[in-house]
Amino acid sequence: MSILLIEDKFYQKICNKLNENILEITNSKRRIINEAVSDLIKGGGKKLRPFLMFLAASFGDYDQEKLLQLGSGIELLHMSSLLHDDVIDNAKLRRGKKTAQHKFGKEEAVFIGDFLLSRSFNIFFKYLDKSTLGKMNKNVSLLCEGEIEQSEKKFDLEISMRDYYRRIRHKTALFFALSSYLGAYVSGVRGKKLNLLYKLGLEIGMAFQIKDDLLDFEGEEEETGKILAQDLKEGIITLPVILLFNKEKYRNKYKRYNNKKLEPEVVASIIADLKVAGALDESQDILLRFINRVKKYLEQLPNNKAKKRLKKLVEAQIERKF
Repeated sequence: MSILLIEDKFYQKICNKLNENILEITNSKRRIINEAVSDLIKGGGKKLRPFLMFLAASFGDYDQEKLLQLGSGIELLHMSSLLHDDVIDNAKLRRGKKTAQHKFGKEEAVFIGDFLLSRSFNIFFKYLDKSTLGKMNKNVSLLCEGEIEQSEKKFDLEISMRDYYRRIRHKTALFFALSSYLGAYVSGVRGKKLNLLYKLGLEIGMAFQIKDDLLDFEGEEEETGKILAQDLKEGIITLPVILLFNKEKYRNKYKRYNNKKLEPEVVASIIADLKVAGALDESQDILLRFINRVKKYLEQLPNNKAKKRLKKLVEAQIERKF
């Protein structure tokens, strides 16, 4: 994470309250559920989505207890998706710690994820109106479709930029946008400002995923908790690789590997070529374009502490290490 957020007392206060509330909400007679939730919390999740919810709410008149509950619901929804992702990917580690599916078994991890999902929707049904629940349900459906599309396109080296943007919009950015929207909406924000905060959340989510995809090739394994080029090894083709294969020289070099599991030496070759071809620098330039979009939306918001914190959150996407 970025020092910009780590040193923010408001951010830390929210994280601590969310952790306490999530442990209370998910407390169960089943030991492995409590242990799995505790592991996820100790894993140091960034909780950017509920934090964004609080910041968006600060442009209205918010009820702190209601936001704490909704923020917990958002984080539980995210935690549920992580558990299910780890089962799909057969992941043994998340942020350097054993995953639930590796620790307890695949079936158990799926059921734990479902349990967290049910707890999250208990919260949403209590605090959201029918129209907002419908919006949330649509976003969750698109998130699932984005994950399915990613799975279907594994080892497809011909993915276009358009395919990539659609995928990360569905699987990541819409969740950020929804968090921003919910925080603003339940705090009485309406009209142009509400739409502005939704779009701002969407662009932050796009930037967040692009940064994640860069860290897959540039990050330190000790900090990211991920193996270098883990996505590529699993067949997930992300922005840097797409930009590399947009160049005819490299497209021709690797076309025989399309729709095939990549051997370690091929992965190593692609990593080397990413640096030589400047694909990582190009990805960074695209990240900055999304960051600048967010900044333009920020300029249209009234000045307050939340706006300053949003600027920090945006800048953190450039420099974060995990």
